[in-house]
Parts: sequence; structure tokens; C-alpha cells
Amino acid sequence: MKFLGSVKNYLREYNVTDLEARQILENIEREVGHNVNLIKSVVDMEKAGLIKRLKRRSKEKKKEEEMAYI
Repeated sequence: MKFLGSVKNYLREYNVTDLEARQILENIEREVGHNVNLIKSVVDMEKAGLIKRLKRRSKEKKKEEEMAYI
């Protein structure tokens, strides 16, 4: 992933792993498509706000796991 370093740099204080940074970038890619310029714009615009995407992703994953057990 091209912007993995940028995401990790912006979220340095949160100790984000490569896997978590990759999940954030995949989330952005799902929203804006494969346009590199748009992905870079979103990463640069949100900066430290990118952590919200990771938290939202983990909440969604928990709900999916709960639904699987029901």
C-alpha cells in the first residue's frame, strides 16, 4: 500500500500496527475507489482523525461476530 507510512506517521501516538493502517486504507479505498489522488487527499485531510475509521471498523466487526453466534 502506497500511503501506509503516511497513515502510520499521522497515527504515531496511537501505536498503530501495519495491519491496522492497512485496514484504514482499505476503508478509504472502499469509499473513494482506486483513485490514488483521492486516497492521498483523504489521508492528508483527516490526519489524526483516521483513528475514527479504525474504531468504527472494530465496532462493525464486533457486530458481525455477534450476529454470527446468534
